[in-house]
Amino acid sequence: MKHAIGRNILLSVLAVITVLALFILIEQGRNFIGTSYFDSDDFGRQLSEFEDSIVPLVLAPPDKEEVKKKITVTPEEIEEYRYRYGDLQSQLDSIRHQYQSDTGEVTTETATDAVQEGASEEVTTSVQTPDETLLAERDKKLADITKNFEDDSYVENKVRAEKEAQVDAYYKSIERAKNDLLNQKEDFVYDLKNVETGEHFTNGEIRSKNAYKKEYSSKYGYLKARIVYQQVDDSWIVSDIMGNPFARFEGTIAIPESSILSGHRAYEYQYFLTNQRVFYGVLIAGILAAVAFTLLWRKNSETFRHKIWEEKYRKLPIDVKLAFFLMSILVVIITTVVLEDFVIYHDYDMQIFTFVFAVIFMAFTLYQWKWMRAGLGTIDWKGSLTYSWVKSLEGFFLKQSIGLQTLIMLIVVFFWGVGTLLVLMIPVVIIVWIPATLLIGIPVLVVLMSRTAYLNRIFVKTEEMAKGITGNEIEVKGKSAIAEHANGLNEIRNLIKSSHSEQAKSERLKTELITNVSHDLRTPLTSIITYTDLLKNPNITDEERASYIAILDKKSMRLKTLIEDLFEVSKMASGNIELDKRKVDLTQLLQQAIAEHQEDIDKSGLDYRVAIGTKPIMSYVDGQKWWRVLDNLIINTLKYALPNTRVYINLDQVAGEAVFVIKNIAKYELGNDVNELTERFKRADTSRHTDGSGLGLAIAQSIVDLHGGSLRMEVDGDLFKVTVKIGII
Repeated sequence: MKHAIGRNILLSVLAVITVLALFILIEQGRNFIGTSYFDSDDFGRQLSEFEDSIVPLVLAPPDKEEVKKKITVTPEEIEEYRYRYGDLQSQLDSIRHQYQSDTGEVTTETATDAVQEGASEEVTTSVQTPDETLLAERDKKLADITKNFEDDSYVENKVRAEKEAQVDAYYKSIERAKNDLLNQKEDFVYDLKNVETGEHFTNGEIRSKNAYKKEYSSKYGYLKARIVYQQVDDSWIVSDIMGNPFARFEGTIAIPESSILSGHRAYEYQYFLTNQRVFYGVLIAGILAAVAFTLLWRKNSETFRHKIWEEKYRKLPIDVKLAFFLMSILVVIITTVVLEDFVIYHDYDMQIFTFVFAVIFMAFTLYQWKWMRAGLGTIDWKGSLTYSWVKSLEGFFLKQSIGLQTLIMLIVVFFWGVGTLLVLMIPVVIIVWIPATLLIGIPVLVVLMSRTAYLNRIFVKTEEMAKGITGNEIEVKGKSAIAEHANGLNEIRNLIKSSHSEQAKSERLKTELITNVSHDLRTPLTSIITYTDLLKNPNITDEERASYIAILDKKSMRLKTLIEDLFEVSKMASGNIELDKRKVDLTQLLQQAIAEHQEDIDKSGLDYRVAIGTKPIMSYVDGQKWWRVLDNLIINTLKYALPNTRVYINLDQVAGEAVFVIKNIAKYELGNDVNELTERFKRADTSRHTDGSGLGLAIAQSIVDLHGGSLRMEVDGDLFKVTVKIGII
């Protein structure tokens, strides 16, 4: 037994060495086989960076003053600068608003108290002394903005100054980049001549003893690079001005032999030689290990047939066996790739740990290989997890469109969106992407498809309920959102069964509506009939006649209001109304609504606290209908708010919605059921004598509902609060 385990460990070690040598050959062969340090990728990258940088930083940088002379300003750029912060009026308004609270300009407040007939109005004016310095500063900015829209040359000079500042910033950046280049690449020696201008450049003598030398000529190819350095900020402005031309040079770039004997270049050179020797050593060891593994495997492969472990392994479903086998192979590959890096970077401590880990999983892989080959003739696919998952998904295509769309979405998003993109960007990610797909992606996909099948069965039950077939309750599985939906449908099923009681309630509400309508129409109509009879008396005085006519006029207007509001509510309830939705500034609309009632507000004795702001809040609404909502709510406070109290009005933007709040202290007791306040003709009994139809809140509620918004009322004692929400754009 001990001998068998020892042979298995030896075979696993030889297999790991073979795989490691193969990986190093594939990955590093082109860098070390028949190459020198100067053929390596590291040196090639350094040389390429030097070639691309030396021209725009040292050899042929464009003259700064010449660049500035070539600056042009197009009409489009003038227009862009002019309207950068909005049109003329919006920019002027913005400056005035910035200085409004600091300049101390004159403000006037007027308060009118509505008292007994014959009372006079009181006007109070408060004056603050303006801050002359801030006023002058504001006026200067206003004049500057105004001139921007009057004089193209004025704006052109500003745009030109901006571009010149960007050019200056570019030259500061390339000066720093030049210093970095000369410090980091100090061992590069060059002797070059500009092909076009004949100008000669050198930073030292090109000696006969050079470790590396590269010639540039018409025969070997010129040194060609852009004269604008692209690796710094603001390079785009110089490229736009100069057209980003190239310069060509002939001559020589060399690395002196002394630089590879001392300094950082010597360290890199020796490091390359060491890695090259390690590469050949691992390659030879890999060849010997492969030969030894082949010979030993032929004689000792049966030692991987552990009886107890093999019996337990055969009881696993076939897809689980495949998953374990693929996972062990991938772990071997991953650890070998990591081990390859440790070999290259000479991290011997980590090499030992990683090598042991790779040997363990290699042995596990070899064991599984023997067990799977022995059991190939007795594969039971029906006992696999995949088969059971497929059976559990039979309901997935009850709704074919939903099932197909979900499947396509999951495949595209998961496999292509994550896996393919990462593999294309970082090829080594494939060693993570494959196990993630097998162990995470596919199980998650199965779970999602199972839930979709459950959802399809719920849809079928829903369609049956829509046809009036209640049937049995829907099975509630688990605590997912779909299960909650199934539970909700069961509640709907119970509600359908109790529809008879709801119909009775509806009939009762209709009767109450007719009673309320009759009462509110009869009251003014009775007054009209009474005073009409009184007018028929020829003996009444002219003063009495005028009084009766005034009462008739008042009652007639009240009756007209009742009838018009009743028709309005009826149209909304029947859906026989069209909305003319347009882009409307809700802030401006509310300001206008408050201004419309300002005289009534001043006379009401109420203290209105308004918090609206100046920022536009835009929404698609029917302006006239939404005005009616605001108008009804403001009128409601004027009629039913307790005198000498405060009324708060607020409009704000919260989480993608416009939120309008109005609250006041009620004059009359409201009760506990706020829903009654939006019922047609519903008012507190003690307020039945007030003017109005009693339909104000009902109309507001209907208009908000038609717009897809929400109107919510809250009562806390005598505090009455209305919150209206509508989506914004």
